[in-house]
Amino acid sequence: MFLAGKVCTVRSSKGENVLFGSNFTFSCIFNKQCTKLMFRNRTLIKYKQYPNSSEVSVDVKNLTEPSTFSCNCKEERSEPCGIDIKPGYPPHVPQNLTCIQKIKSGNVTCIWTTGKGTIINTTCQLRVQNGLHLAYESTMNSTGFCHSSFPIKNLIMPQLFMLLNVSNSLGSKTSVEPSMPEIVNVSCSSRWCNLHTDNHSLNVVEMKYSEVNGNWSTLQTDGKSRLNISSLQPYTTYNFQIRRKINDSVGLWSEWSQQKAAKTKEEAPDKVLDVWYLQEPKPPQSNSKCFHIFWKELNLSDAKGEILRYNISVREQMGMRNPIIAVPPSRNERICCSHCSVSVSAVNSVGQSPVKFINLHFPGLVSGFLSHRTLNNYSVALFWHKLAIAGTEYVVHWYPVGNIEAIQWIRVVDTTAHITGLQPQQCYEGAVTALRSPGPKMASIKSISTWQSAPEQGPVPQLCSKNSESLNVTWSEIPQRKRKGCLKKYTVYLMDKLKGDIHNFSVDHPNRQYVISSLSPGQCYSLWVTAWTDAGEGPKGSDLPVCTPSDSERMLSLVILTGGAVLLACLILLCFCQFTSVQKRFLCCCQGLLPIIPDPANSKCAKTCADDQVNVWKCPPSHYVERKRTGEPFFEQNFPSLPSEIKFYLDQCDSSVNEEPYNVDVEEVPYPSICTYIKSFSQESSSSDATQITRITDMTEDYISTHGAISGGEEEDEEEETGFEFFPSTHSPFLEPLVLTGGKLTLDAVKIDCSEFLDRT
Repeated sequence: MFLAGKVCTVRSSKGENVLFGSNFTFSCIFNKQCTKLMFRNRTLIKYKQYPNSSEVSVDVKNLTEPSTFSCNCKEERSEPCGIDIKPGYPPHVPQNLTCIQKIKSGNVTCIWTTGKGTIINTTCQLRVQNGLHLAYESTMNSTGFCHSSFPIKNLIMPQLFMLLNVSNSLGSKTSVEPSMPEIVNVSCSSRWCNLHTDNHSLNVVEMKYSEVNGNWSTLQTDGKSRLNISSLQPYTTYNFQIRRKINDSVGLWSEWSQQKAAKTKEEAPDKVLDVWYLQEPKPPQSNSKCFHIFWKELNLSDAKGEILRYNISVREQMGMRNPIIAVPPSRNERICCSHCSVSVSAVNSVGQSPVKFINLHFPGLVSGFLSHRTLNNYSVALFWHKLAIAGTEYVVHWYPVGNIEAIQWIRVVDTTAHITGLQPQQCYEGAVTALRSPGPKMASIKSISTWQSAPEQGPVPQLCSKNSESLNVTWSEIPQRKRKGCLKKYTVYLMDKLKGDIHNFSVDHPNRQYVISSLSPGQCYSLWVTAWTDAGEGPKGSDLPVCTPSDSERMLSLVILTGGAVLLACLILLCFCQFTSVQKRFLCCCQGLLPIIPDPANSKCAKTCADDQVNVWKCPPSHYVERKRTGEPFFEQNFPSLPSEIKFYLDQCDSSVNEEPYNVDVEEVPYPSICTYIKSFSQESSSSDATQITRITDMTEDYISTHGAISGGEEEDEEEETGFEFFPSTHSPFLEPLVLTGGKLTLDAVKIDCSEFLDRT
């Protein structure tokens, strides 16, 4: 119950009359801001106040006496607002009726009682069934007695039929009333329900029905007719009650029956869905366009049943795609297409709603023409200029930052929109889209908040990279529930641990990375980050200790990196060199870089041998090798300045020759001189006239070390085959025979001591 005053409006949860000893709530809603006062029987009492509300209330316990409750403002002396609340009892069934007829006047006076007083105002009613069916009312006295007087036409009446009723705000009782009926069953279609009752005879029936938590509607009908209630909503639960009386002019109504609930059947939805979409940012170098499609859930009266699914169809220039099915509670879908339209419909067990078509376009962007103003803690007003965004209809959408699935939107035709249902300390972003024929235009707005406070949590910093003079730092996002509004900026703090100096750097939101430069090498710092809203700065996050590397550490790191790169390159090159064809080609390329081998004819040993006319066996090289290979191309070079017996047979440099050298037996025969020779014999026993091939090997020990002279590789190969090998290949490009490809040979720079050999000859 409400009672309004100048200062405030009062309310009692149970009205002015309450049951004796009961509990209830008394509250006041003030019309303006002031210091609120509450009284009970002019005594100041404590109250509780709801947050962000002008309402105050008090819970009253066990009220046993009449009390006056009131409220007022401390700053004013105006008349307070208040209410008188009385405890009492409902009446009992009337009894002990006594009537006396006065002979002279012919009036009849009746007295009856209800057992005890009700304390509160109670009305007594007497109905006389005498053809006119007149009713006479009176008021119960404090002792619980009622009395009433009525005239009669005839001085003597053999019999009178009277009905007694006693009622107040807490209840009603009558002396004669029909028994309470019962609803046995309820059968329903989508629009009507039929009530089936017990077999009691009914003359007049009153039915009432309501949706769950809805208002009651009443309907009176003849008891002999079917109890049918029409004009109901599909797929809706209703509560039904009935009562009855003897006829519409005689008797009292019975008690209402117990409630009986029933649900109407479904129908196909008949309302088009409200559909909207948002475009995703187009990826660079991509022709595809992606959209988020949203639709609003139909209310119960529009759905006319339980929505089982949503059908989504995409039409492109090439034709229709396969339909997409979304199952509740999902109310959005991501679609990628180009030059396309989308249709969405809702489906229940009976049928499908009308299809909603919408063309998907990337709207043109307009900036700087949208503003907003906070109305209260839960709503914001948006304004825009009609000249900037012209259209026949506007769609205003908004959603919490980071939760696009909670999007809401409204459609307006004016240049003002009120956004309601916002939550305090929550940040929103949105846009206004003008729908017009050339194409939609959209103006976006960010950082919408009704009421903010400083963030409750600070970001956690992390180090990305560092060098001797700079730090590259990033930090984590603050959870939405800890932001307490819209973030504006971050502050990065850097404290020098040696000097204690603190430097700060401002970074605008949403950037979460910053490079701090001009630092000292080999210095240690402590770093932390804070976040800001319009209400202030939040606490700092965790500290990040960090030290810049010194110059020596930087040089060591560079050396390690360079060494690692060189080692990796060598390993890769060595792996390639395991292939025989690579070895051949690499050797051919490197032979052009070899130093010129001196001409043996110019050596002192050769001249001495020529002067003494000794044959080649008198002045051999340190090792003289004879070798025979059949079917192998040779390259023969004669040295005219030497005896004709000295010949060099070298393989041609042919990368296509991949045959392994023939295994030969090598016999070394020591000579008394420094120069020794090695004699090689072919293993082919089938040919008696095998060609003897000689190959000059090492001339001197100095010659070998200086020029990498040719060595007998066969013997070494046999030894390597029996040992452990890190790499599987048994050949190296540097162990292949050297090819003498021309040039003047000279051994002047080579020191060969053949004196002992000459002396022996």
